[in-house]
Amino acid sequence: MKKGYLGGTFDPPHLGHLILAQEALERYSLGKVLFVPSRIPPHKTVSEITEFEIRLQMLELAVENNSCFGVADLESRGQPSYTVDMLKRISSPDSRPYFIIGMDSLKEMHGWKQPDRVLELADVVVGTRPGSDPSSVEPEFLERVRLFSFPGVWISSSDVRKRVKAGRSISYLVPESVESYIMSRGLYGAEKGH
Repeated sequence: MKKGYLGGTFDPPHLGHLILAQEALERYSLGKVLFVPSRIPPHKTVSEITEFEIRLQMLELAVENNSCFGVADLESRGQPSYTVDMLKRISSPDSRPYFIIGMDSLKEMHGWKQPDRVLELADVVVGTRPGSDPSSVEPEFLERVRLFSFPGVWISSSDVRKRVKAGRSISYLVPESVESYIMSRGLYGAEKGH
């Protein structure tokens, strides 16, 4: 079975993540897409992110209604989460994973740890939303990935957090189960129980 992997901080997971995963699943005939939350994202400080177990629970809620989706805890404990290290663990000669990213991540790939090795270990498939411009991506990366368009919505986890903090609605931006979890736990400055 061909598997896709979608990594991220998922703080919180939102509908954009789910749409990207679903489109990749169908486009590349994947049997499963596993969401891989970063334990310690190298580009963020630990104080900036919600604790791992809470993000993991939100992700499990986000994917619970899709039998083709799953959550996988594949990151090393106590060390920064690098894509290349995760791919080394799951890649094998007879099972080449599909690594799913968005155009924003592709634009930042030059700053990743061993980006060439990432491209050797996996089929990197890149979702492009309407209006995405691949011209700012380094050609050496662009020619080694596969682009696919998806009906992207302009949602970001940071925007969701800001909305919660400001007391604004996040309905239709995250799955209802995730919204309920955020509100019941008082995450991101939400008034607990609302």
